[in-house]
Amino acid sequence: MSPRRPLSAALVLALALAGTPALAQDAPEPQPRWTLGLLAIERDAPYRQLDEDLVVVPLVRFEGERFYLRGLRGGVVLAKDGGFEFGAFLQGRGDGYEAADSPFLAGMDDRDFSLDIGLAASWRVKRVGQFEASLATDMLDRSGGQEAALSWTGLVRAGGWRLLPGASLSWQSGDMVDYYYGVRPDEALVGRPAYSPGSALFPEVSLLATRPLGERWELFARVGHTWLPSEVTDSPLVDQDGRTSVILGLGYTFD
Repeated sequence: MSPRRPLSAALVLALALAGTPALAQDAPEPQPRWTLGLLAIERDAPYRQLDEDLVVVPLVRFEGERFYLRGLRGGVVLAKDGGFEFGAFLQGRGDGYEAADSPFLAGMDDRDFSLDIGLAASWRVKRVGQFEASLATDMLDRSGGQEAALSWTGLVRAGGWRLLPGASLSWQSGDMVDYYYGVRPDEALVGRPAYSPGSALFPEVSLLATRPLGERWELFARVGHTWLPSEVTDSPLVDQDGRTSVILGLGYTFD
């Protein structure tokens, strides 16, 4: 198995859990703490003849008063006032593929993992949830693109579980969409014509559930679905109109 696939899958959880700590609206100021564990992740690959296997990856998380590390997203809180936070972050981008993993992609250049740098602002609204707006750009210039996102995460407590429904809408620039789903003229073949898409919107819904197991252990379960826009589904590289991910994990928290 290539090293890129587990990294890409781990990104799913990093983003899925990004807003979770701020939702404990009645909790005191968080003290620095670590969570270590394991995650099992299954998700669909949108590319033709490319199957992503179930992977098991480490869970590493840190929550401090100003700094945090949540999977492949690390950041610093620059300003905080009540339910409002503003900060900067670095975030891994696990989209893409290795051409050797699919016969249909033979002759394509690999589309590589990258690192985004960005700013994010979040607001907590009592009994409604957390809203976040973020703007990021490709720090490594793999695609040279940008992404803007709006998201909402709610919180419901039921039977010992914390249920966090979520919805998001992200906009990716034409450079980013083209890098991951386009076909360059020198990569075109019969049945795989050149294709250069523009910018696109990606809606997603998700449900994250967590449950404490004793004082230190916690169980995670998350399912999410992203609808792929026509700019992606029209690509000759893609054979589905959405992708679903399922994540199960177990973590141990210590000070």
